[in-house]
Amino acid sequence: MQAVSWARSSGLLEIELEVYQEYLQRRHEAIPDILHDTKKPTAIFQYLIQDDRFQSALRQHILIPPADPRFANWSPKRKTFEEKLDQSLAYRFGYSPARKNYLGITTYMFLHDGLIPLVGNMLFLWFVGSWIEIGIGRILYLGIYFMTGAFSALAFGFIHPFNQGPLLSASGAIAGLMGTYLLIYCGQRSRVLCSLGFCSRHTTVFGWFLFPFWISKEVYLFANFPKTQEVAAHAGGLLAGIMIGLTFRAHEEKQAGGEEILTEPQARASQGALLLPEQHLHIPEDLSGKEAASLRKKILGALKKDPHNLTDLARLFHLDKRNPKSDQFHRSAGRLLQQLAALKRYPDLYEYFEEYKKESPSPRLQPSVMLALAEIHIRSGRTSQAARFLLLLIKQRPQYPGLPSCLFQLGNAYREQGQEERAEKCFQLICKQYPQTIISQQAEEMLTPPYSIMVR
Repeated sequence: MQAVSWARSSGLLEIELEVYQEYLQRRHEAIPDILHDTKKPTAIFQYLIQDDRFQSALRQHILIPPADPRFANWSPKRKTFEEKLDQSLAYRFGYSPARKNYLGITTYMFLHDGLIPLVGNMLFLWFVGSWIEIGIGRILYLGIYFMTGAFSALAFGFIHPFNQGPLLSASGAIAGLMGTYLLIYCGQRSRVLCSLGFCSRHTTVFGWFLFPFWISKEVYLFANFPKTQEVAAHAGGLLAGIMIGLTFRAHEEKQAGGEEILTEPQARASQGALLLPEQHLHIPEDLSGKEAASLRKKILGALKKDPHNLTDLARLFHLDKRNPKSDQFHRSAGRLLQQLAALKRYPDLYEYFEEYKKESPSPRLQPSVMLALAEIHIRSGRTSQAARFLLLLIKQRPQYPGLPSCLFQLGNAYREQGQEERAEKCFQLICKQYPQTIISQQAEEMLTPPYSIMVR
């Protein structure tokens, strides 16, 4: 406001208004009525500033070249005006592609030019950001916020290179977080706490339930705060978030070793596929290489039709067991153990794991199998063995679903065995690894008073 007031009092407004009228006439465009209203000089100057192409042509000395008689009077005044404009918070830390203030690419996402956009963005940053932070960790979450925000600004600058800006708002970065959130949580169910202050209850929701609310918020903001050029920033952020989410999912699938997700209908169908007695699963040791290859091909063909058939998976396991050092044996063992874990066939799972471990001293286990084996050991009172699986899983996949609750079961098992110190460490680990979650609150309640006060 001070910069605009100085431009009006110094005569800069009169010079640029005259040049702007000439500019419109050369383009055969009508002169807006607002430019004739001399009682509203601030509104006139704001109108001139918002014409990106006109301002770009002024800055490049195209409309007022050095040979123009007005140049000597206009140039120093324009320079002073730009300096005063740069003193404002919005122009100093906002992003303007035409002004080439590249520092704004990293700072614009922390500024807002209105209370309603600020409140709306902070609510979604809280909702979506907390889920992503719990799912992937604080450092990676912060990196995603910066990356999607920066990509949002770059997309805005690419599509609107003459825009004077300043671009202000966290909307682009939050759009990116929404894209990442959808790719990570879209098909998953999550348990959430709904509270109205005087009453609260837990419920289970799909991960995509926030997306319609976000779209509604975007439509409301664009309808009531029409800055249509910012659509490019939001679209750029959303695209960056989706790409990051796809990369994250690909990494998770690779890390999981191709772990399959069993749907409920498949699980029900496979529950009836009981393992045949051992004699029916036995593979003759005197099979020739050609006969073994033919039998393997036949089993794989059957598994293509029914990939969750336990009998065929067990036959493949026994067939590949003939060469226990091969990758084929590790893959067939992994498929069988994973299926047994998905169906909670714990006796069969433990039996086949022991056989797998006997044949291969270094078994390759998927996270779901390690979690199921830990539950087996907890139920059998073998807490030390369960702890080994869970500690390994914490190192490899600390955010794996079901891990916090299994740790909680381990803590209870330690307490039942009278190993109070180990139980306390287990509950402390839950509070440290999964803060501000329901399971951490339950773990805190299980701690003795000195430890509970320390956690708080």
